[in-house]
Amino acid sequence: MLTVMAAVTVALVILGLRRMLRRGREALGRAEELFSENALRCKLNETEIEFVKSLSRVRAVAEPHVLFQSLPLFEQCVDGYVREFLETRPGPEELERQGALLTELRDKLGFHHLPLEHPLASTRNISVGQAGTLFSMNSNRPLFRKVSVSGSTPFLLTLRYNVEKEEINRLERGRIVRFAFARQSDGLYGFQSAVANADRAGSIDVLHTTELKRNQLRQYVRIETSLPLRFRLIQTQDPEKSDVKPGEQHTAKMSDVSGGGLSFLHEKSLRLGDLVSLNFDLPGAACAGVMGKIVHLSLREGKGGSLFKNHVQFVNIEPRKREKIISYIFEKERQLSQWR
Repeated sequence: MLTVMAAVTVALVILGLRRMLRRGREALGRAEELFSENALRCKLNETEIEFVKSLSRVRAVAEPHVLFQSLPLFEQCVDGYVREFLETRPGPEELERQGALLTELRDKLGFHHLPLEHPLASTRNISVGQAGTLFSMNSNRPLFRKVSVSGSTPFLLTLRYNVEKEEINRLERGRIVRFAFARQSDGLYGFQSAVANADRAGSIDVLHTTELKRNQLRQYVRIETSLPLRFRLIQTQDPEKSDVKPGEQHTAKMSDVSGGGLSFLHEKSLRLGDLVSLNFDLPGAACAGVMGKIVHLSLREGKGGSLFKNHVQFVNIEPRKREKIISYIFEKERQLSQWR
């Protein structure tokens, strides 16, 4: 009897392993298919395709096709690649070749111009002409009060100040400086970086970074939550290539919410610009049929695997539903303040 039970147990284990392997192969095949579809959509050549794959290996991205959809992940991979590349001390020709390749790739993926409703993921996203103030790393006394971004390459961000209107401060190579600025309709930003070059004509080159601190200028207070949520994809630019099929209802977990929008976690990726219908229950109030637009995507790695964080902006939400959400946030904030 024990022998039979042992044999059955072994058989079940083998069957389970085979199913896991089959699902793994199917998932891998689907990931490769999505990568090829995105590469075709962006009109990448063979060199660019191999380059995107090499970028994904920098951050050990399990699903490289996500780089086509997630600007933060793309920027993190680029940042890691550039740091490794610069450590090899490349010559001028190799710098120019790699810089041209990164610039062309950014254009094809649609990451060259960042709309104002999208937060910056890297200093490479800062627009030329952006004005700010330059500080020492540990001081609130400005080195240069009026500084503007005059140029950007995949490797360096160039800042410029007026030598006739600013007090002269020598900036040696390797010195850490802090640049603070306000981005229109977005928020207050600051980042620290090392000086690569500085001249007496008012030009300062600093290394790029993805470590930006941001204080968002919000019209509505946002609060974290983990309420369940149901959503349906209503409209997308390319239904055939979407991971989420239009009309199907999916369950997800809300990550945060405000009177202007919310974020939710899901195992499948939506696309920027997708319109979704949201249904969620707040304590004492149900919000059904709330329309939203996907305005930002990010990837979250967890013990259970990768999850996509979909940032949604409400579209033409009814005032009474917005009031329900704001009332919930107000009450939640009140409860939390009692424990602080």
